[in-house]
Amino acid sequence: MKRTTSLSITLVAGLCAIALGAAPAAAAPEPSPPLVRIMPLGDSITAGANSSDGAGYRSPLWSLMRSQGRYSPDFVGSGSFGALTDPDNEGHSGWTIGQVRANIDRWQSAADPDVVLLHLGINDLKFHAADPADAALGLSGLVDRIRQNRPGVTVIVQGLLPDTSDVGRQVAEFNRLISAQEGPRRAAGERFHYVEPPRLDVATELPDGLHPNDAGYRKMADAYHRGVEQAVTDGWASRGPVPRAGTEAGGTGPLRWADFDGDGRTDQLAIADNGEVRARLNRPGGWQEIGRVATGVTSDRTRVRLADFDGDGRADYLYIAPGGAVTAYLNRGGDVTGPNGWHRIGEVASGTTGRQEQVRFADWDGDGRTDYVTVADGGSVTVYLNRGGDPAGSGGWAGLGQVATGVTTDRTRVRLADQDADGRADYHAIGPDGAVTTYLNRGGDRHGGWQHVGRIATGITTDHTRVHLADINGDHHADYLHTAANGSTSAYLFNGGDPSGPDGWTPLGTIAAFTGSTG
Repeated sequence: MKRTTSLSITLVAGLCAIALGAAPAAAAPEPSPPLVRIMPLGDSITAGANSSDGAGYRSPLWSLMRSQGRYSPDFVGSGSFGALTDPDNEGHSGWTIGQVRANIDRWQSAADPDVVLLHLGINDLKFHAADPADAALGLSGLVDRIRQNRPGVTVIVQGLLPDTSDVGRQVAEFNRLISAQEGPRRAAGERFHYVEPPRLDVATELPDGLHPNDAGYRKMADAYHRGVEQAVTDGWASRGPVPRAGTEAGGTGPLRWADFDGDGRTDQLAIADNGEVRARLNRPGGWQEIGRVATGVTSDRTRVRLADFDGDGRADYLYIAPGGAVTAYLNRGGDVTGPNGWHRIGEVASGTTGRQEQVRFADWDGDGRTDYVTVADGGSVTVYLNRGGDPAGSGGWAGLGQVATGVTTDRTRVRLADQDADGRADYHAIGPDGAVTTYLNRGGDRHGGWQHVGRIATGITTDHTRVHLADINGDHHADYLHTAANGSTSAYLFNGGDPSGPDGWTPLGTIAAFTGSTG
């Protein structure tokens, strides 16, 4: 894998590129490995106490996982500490099983992990004199709750370190009870795996008798890595295909690109001056005109976004009020299906700005639901992950904070679109010469970083407002769209882009006309 980097304010330029133009069709690039969200969950050992980088086993585990190509790891959690690219975790120093159990619902709701790495219980045994059987029962209840919150989640428990001082007998009994659960749980269809903890030399690997040092943490990482690798092999770590309609395209202009009918191909939608929305569906044999799909709730089209809020694969209608609040209308087929074609669920976000031009909607984390994104005047990008929005209560949005400082202070040059087909919106900047520079989303600053690809297209115009990126042919890679002054749109299919050589783009010519002003 290429290294990840922080997306800084310096615009990278001067890279060798090949212009978009006539080229024979090439085989579509392979999609990125599936994204796997991994929550490290536990106490001070998970937090990384006594390690030189403050990340404990998470740092060597991250390196091990990033060195393979079967899956793309993403650590998740409400905490963010330790000197590694993706420091997210749920490590809480001094906490007991009961304390973690009292908070797991909101943590899990916000992070939505596919895999939970659980190491917990030593504080119960060592500092609270808990009976091993009671502690094991408590941990078992925590595992049950994690599964209830999401039945398909994988839980990998690493036993407590057997060389912990003063509680060797209790640890051995606790580990025996937990490891004995693996057979019955797996027989019942649960994705549960127990991994044996490493034996550590107290003098050189467990110097305080409780927390490993770097050498000890490396052994813990090895144990967890084997567990994760087995989970991937068993098919436990993947959540399967998710819809790809969570990222809007078209900016605030009259012509938008979104999957209206949920077939996986981007459709053409036009927003008239009176707010009416008309749709043309993208079919294998051409465009199907279905007419008006929404009367709209505003004549100010700059306040309208079209993106999938509920994860059903169809773009929903989102209205940004003057104060910044966002109201959602779920797509149930639109006006063409009758009075129930839209389901108003009310305000889904109070918003963080009253300036609608700063607000984007894009699927940041690849779960199929659009997230709330703002691009500030200085270019910085801030993200709130959609966990059901305001109707879901206090956990309806999970704030990631600033995920990018940006590479341009002109937000109209920024495009958010999935280029590598991993489900996450990537960051693209259109330069003054029309070139498109791409950074692949690996979680963003402090959450996994960015993979700088460089220039993927020299472009065909210096008017960046006419360039949009959307998946036209349903292969999950964003294609290059250019809308001319007369409303006609030309498309170039992505086949790896300029870095892959002269066949990196396949021109389709004019794919659509638009009757109306495009700005």
